[in-house]
Amino acid sequence: MSMAESCTLPPVRPRRTRRNRFLRNLRQENLPPFGRVCVALFGIDKPGLALAQKAGCTTRQADLYIDGSTPPSYEALMVVLDELRPRRRG
Repeated sequence: MSMAESCTLPPVRPRRTRRNRFLRNLRQENLPPFGRVCVALFGIDKPGLALAQKAGCTTRQADLYIDGSTPPSYEALMVVLDELRPRRRG
């Protein structure tokens, strides 16, 4: 075995993380109801980023709201309720 062959790493399978573009299995993720609603409203790609932009918080804090690590703030709840409420055409 040559030096180049011994230094190469074995092929690695891609990790399935929360922020990738693979379809999500919400039953396996064990998200709280608020997190499931956010994923359904803001898409599977980066729901924390969309929630953070609309609620005026950091992306990390929005991810904690979606994961259920911390309870969602009033602003985050109002963003979700505004998205769920039908808009009036004027």
